[in-house]
Amino acid sequence: MLQSSINLDVKRVVGYKEFCNKLWNINRFALSNFPEGFQPHPQGLEGVKANLSLSDKWVLTRLNKTIVSINACFEAYNFGQMTQCIYDFWYKELAAVYLESIKPIMKVDGPAKTAALNTLYYCLDAALKMLSPTMPYLTEELYQRLPHIPAQMSKSICIAPFPEGCMSFEDAEKQMETLTFTCGKIRSQLASLNVPSNAKPTIMIQAASEDVYKMFVAEKAVIQANLRSGETIVLKPAEKEPEGVLKGFVNESIFSFVKIEGAVDVKTEINRLEKR
Repeated sequence: MLQSSINLDVKRVVGYKEFCNKLWNINRFALSNFPEGFQPHPQGLEGVKANLSLSDKWVLTRLNKTIVSINACFEAYNFGQMTQCIYDFWYKELAAVYLESIKPIMKVDGPAKTAALNTLYYCLDAALKMLSPTMPYLTEELYQRLPHIPAQMSKSICIAPFPEGCMSFEDAEKQMETLTFTCGKIRSQLASLNVPSNAKPTIMIQAASEDVYKMFVAEKAVIQANLRSGETIVLKPAEKEPEGVLKGFVNESIFSFVKIEGAVDVKTEINRLEKR
């Protein structure tokens, strides 16, 4: 016997409504940072490749994998997996990681900002095209608002060429995974210490590997933005551990040090821990 009702979870409807709001907010962030008269580089990403940051390379690598997955899902008529792939890219990668990582770059004009703006434009353009078959009206509105090069813009997103791939970088994902994992561990450490979100404590990071040390130095502004910390110091692998700080373990080769003086009430925290 066929059921006459549809098993529809209202919470899922509300969740996708919030996803639509997220799309608007992401595009509003981009449009507010695109300078007046901005247009993407005529040569595309190749024109800014030399100035791409780790965050740029990572999000482009993730975008390329998303494009490949979505095209495969379309060919296999796997529409459920297709929508989940594009949802994850917008929410978990573009919004949660990439936009937070480029906020410090947006404050200073220069080649790095130009590369980030071009990367952001390319990601939005491709991600909207991939989302268009399932959300045609919203994606059409947002697509028309992007600062396209007139000669390269389609009259409608419905007839625009569907993405088939973009440049990717072999080591970007591994390095970014290390960076985001480290930031997550330090955030957990700050939360366990009841450090207020507006305290901006001094953070120190030390890696045993020279390669990881150099990566942390290059991405110090990104670390600071993700942790909302004050002074952020990257210690050399063989450097002596600082005094007057609390040490944390990210993994067997990465350590964090938090200077909590002035950020928390030490006596209150000692009493709380003793009671617990």
